[in-house]
Amino acid sequence: MNTIIKSIFVVAAITIAMSSFVLAQQSNCAAADYDCKVRENTARLAQNPRDFESYYNRGYAYHQLGKENDAIADFTTYIDSKPSNPEYLADGYDGRANAKKALARYQDALADYNAALKLFTSTIYLNNRGNCYFSMAQYANALADYDRAISIDPKDAEPYYNRAKVYSTQKLYKKAIADLNIYVELNKTNIPFLADGYQNRSLAYSNLGDTAQALKDINAAIDLDPTVASRFRNRAALYRKLGKAGLAAADEKTAADLDN
Repeated sequence: MNTIIKSIFVVAAITIAMSSFVLAQQSNCAAADYDCKVRENTARLAQNPRDFESYYNRGYAYHQLGKENDAIADFTTYIDSKPSNPEYLADGYDGRANAKKALARYQDALADYNAALKLFTSTIYLNNRGNCYFSMAQYANALADYDRAISIDPKDAEPYYNRAKVYSTQKLYKKAIADLNIYVELNKTNIPFLADGYQNRSLAYSNLGDTAQALKDINAAIDLDPTVASRFRNRAALYRKLGKAGLAAADEKTAADLDN
């Protein structure tokens, strides 16, 4: 990822999306307890090795844990079971593609995203394939996927965020801000994503030299979620531009404390 993206898209609001199919089975695990989900689905498979849905769900859990080779193996077993529902089979390809992308196996990931989209048109798959193209610096292809996702569902916030990251890479900050405006409006009740949108819009404004608006947005991000160190570093940089060394130093100390 290039330096512009590191400076602007600093919070993981664009985590790879997955289909809701992963929620189909009843689980006794907490939503984000993926170790538990691995154990749970492994136990189910010990009782019934042909419980192919458990391969899908365990593959998803492995992917969340960063165990991508294990995820690929489980998604492959699920795909090879040939689910009769095209959307479910597409979910398997998308899941395997996400794991391959995490390993920087971009061409292999693209093949799976293409297979998923051939079976079923989904804004999730388009977003994920667009992110793969972005990782390959194929920005025109990434924009085409985000544009298509927006045309299918203009109320889906993620493609606006993803398209903004491409525009920021291309230093088209006004276009990035326009998309982040929509992203913010669509996430008014989703506090983590809303704060992320404000932070990234702040940095885009800063790159345009609009320090006042940048400061307003980063303050909004910090007010919503003051636990992210990079936000205080961002604000410290703005304070230094304004000659407010004391405020900058205080924010830099807060950022360091949060990092520890």
